[in-house]
Amino acid sequence: MKLKQFVLVCCIVGIPVIANGQGFAIGKGASMITGLASFSSTSSGSGSGSVTSITLSPSMDYFLFDHFFVGGGIGYSSQNSNGSNVTGFTIGPEIGYAFGKQDSKVYPFLNVGWNYLNNTVNASYYDNSNLTGSDLSFGFGFIIPVKSHFGLVLQGKYDTINYSGSTENVNVISLNFGVVGLLF
Repeated sequence: MKLKQFVLVCCIVGIPVIANGQGFAIGKGASMITGLASFSSTSSGSGSGSVTSITLSPSMDYFLFDHFFVGGGIGYSSQNSNGSNVTGFTIGPEIGYAFGKQDSKVYPFLNVGWNYLNNTVNASYYDNSNLTGSDLSFGFGFIIPVKSHFGLVLQGKYDTINYSGSTENVNVISLNFGVVGLLF
């Protein structure tokens, strides 16, 4: 249900941007709707089992000025390991800067975001089934336009996660791939 509401808000916000008729993918007044995904599967030869992870993270960003954008996104993740499962949900804002000119073939970008996170743990040996906290992320990537209003995204990301009530951080490095709608 929340995903449907997010998509509806993105569509409502996107209509005035399309009507505005910007001529530059990363120019003032343009927007981008991005969908990123990552997958990993790790297996150990020592018999300790395997870990499989999938992450999906849509976002919408608006260019306040040429190259400078603000926005937000949501994320879903699932990690399975030796019969246990951790399902996570994140939501939060981000800011970023995209490089390039109107005729660029690729737009490199930097972004930073902060997310509220809520993880549900399904494991018999763990006494706390719900973990909340925050996630500070730093990303670097490339927007590769394929058509005038559609492109591909490749992003490397570093996340540092701090769970409420814990003194230790979890650090994650990921490589994400996805698609982007360029509304200008």
